Amino acid sequence: MADLLGRILPVFAVIAVGAVAGRFERFGERTATVLNDLVYWIALPALIFTSVAGADLSAGIPGSALIASVAVLLVAYALGWLAARLARRPAREANAVGLVAGWGNVGYLGIPLTVAVLGPATAFAASLTSTLHTALAITVFLVAATLGGRGGGEETAVALPVLLARRVLGNPVVIGIAAGAVVALLGVALPRPVATTIELLGDLAALGGLFALGILLRGAVSALRGARSQWVPMGAAVLIKLVVMPLLALGAVAWLGVPAPWAAVLVVMCALPDAATVFVLTAQHRTWYRESTAVVVVTTVLSLLTLPLVVLVLP
Repeated sequence: MADLLGRILPVFAVIAVGAVAGRFERFGERTATVLNDLVYWIALPALIFTSVAGADLSAGIPGSALIASVAVLLVAYALGWLAARLARRPAREANAVGLVAGWGNVGYLGIPLTVAVLGPATAFAASLTSTLHTALAITVFLVAATLGGRGGGEETAVALPVLLARRVLGNPVVIGIAAGAVVALLGVALPRPVATTIELLGDLAALGGLFALGILLRGAVSALRGARSQWVPMGAAVLIKLVVMPLLALGAVAWLGVPAPWAAVLVVMCALPDAATVFVLTAQHRTWYRESTAVVVVTTVLSLLTLPLVVLVLP
């Protein structure tokens, strides 16, 4: 619990600093937009590249763990989408709700927390599970956003497979994952100055995303007070992320016989609160980003209660 508090409280501190700064004109929504672009196009790809490139892929991943990870995330994503549609939200918003319901803070919080709770032997499993969740969640979101937003004009003249490839493969985060995987598979050791530069850029991801979230938090709370139509999808996203998803993970690892330590790692990863990177992605697509801002804060607060309970029932 002390380790959990030590890792979550600084998250709130950065959000709070951003919220205070957002009260001044020079740190308005324009600043949040610039920070969001910095994180999305530079810092987040650098962070993910560093994580993937440093993984020892030669050890492999159990097939049962792979299947369980994919299945749990897709089911959680689908449940979030379905809840939003039942609340009569448009498909574009429902896709964002699915992302928020299924993608947790697997990098910044997940990897160090897993290693602290389960031991250093879980670092490899935590790194690969984190990468898989990130790649899958972003890919599903981008594909669904492309299919749902394909309208008239130039996009209609482009073949759908070409458009999907352009949107997914051209995404900076996906490029970071692919480049990191190539480096890891080839066993290439980057020159220290190059690796350090990429690590420094990656360090901006959490800070920039949380600060931008804090700037927009005040406006998001004000806007949501009168948006009763959003309460159901927001509540569903919180419930799915913190309760349903870890329960799904517990069932999946038991049913598929996922070996240790992969089973425990998957359950912890699925029980994590949402990260600022969820807000970064929804803000880039200008859909449900104010609501995702609030969900990030709510899930982070409530995880102080839910995560310790999940740790107690780990397989």
